Amino acid sequence: MGTALIILSWVLFPGLGLPLWASIVLTVVGGLIAFFALLFIVYFFNLDMKLTSKLYPLLQKHYDKIKRNRQI
Repeated sequence: MGTALIILSWVLFPGLGLPLWASIVLTVVGGLIAFFALLFIVYFFNLDMKLTSKLYPLLQKHYDKIKRNRQI
């Protein structure tokens, strides 16, 4: 994905008259900002725990079927 962003920066930013290193820096910073925004959305709406609550019954069925060694 990082390579795709750098190639995209070569296509988009040279039209602005920026040197290649500046376009790469802008692409990396933009990627980090987008990643932070995605993490913030997951945190703000508590999406990780909502997904976990949907998967919990499936996981519970699986782990209830496992034979246990109850020897003491």
